[in-house]
Amino acid sequence: MKIISRWFFIALLPIASAFAESSETVGHIQTLQGQAFIQRAGTTLPAAIGAELRKSDQIRTGKPAAVGIVLTDDTTISLGSNSELSLSDYAFEPKQSKFALSLKMIKGTFSYITGQIVKLSPDSARIQTPDATIAVRGTKLLVEIKD
Repeated sequence: MKIISRWFFIALLPIASAFAESSETVGHIQTLQGQAFIQRAGTTLPAAIGAELRKSDQIRTGKPAAVGIVLTDDTTISLGSNSELSLSDYAFEPKQSKFALSLKMIKGTFSYITGQIVKLSPDSARIQTPDATIAVRGTKLLVEIKD
């Protein structure tokens, strides 16, 4: 019985590790107009001002609606009405020189202002759209993705 429980525990380690990694707060919703939702690990949560965002979260806005997001490195993202964005990857650990920002803009309108990640490690930020991937080195970006 001890052998079975050990193997069961060992088998669960990767799942627990992935859950712990995805539970780290990477930002929050600063402004909200209308309805918006956070898709997290197969669950849909209503968005609210102050709601924490995590790596791999997907944010959707209703019609009409708008959401303002601030990440822990001070990156600012605004989503317009009927928009969808995925926080694909994020790491901001300056003491360990770990930087990553990967956003997937699925549809809608987006405004993006760079934060500390791009200032400290310009090659670490990527924004993916349905047609292209953008390496962000500037400070501002405005994108509209039509259905």
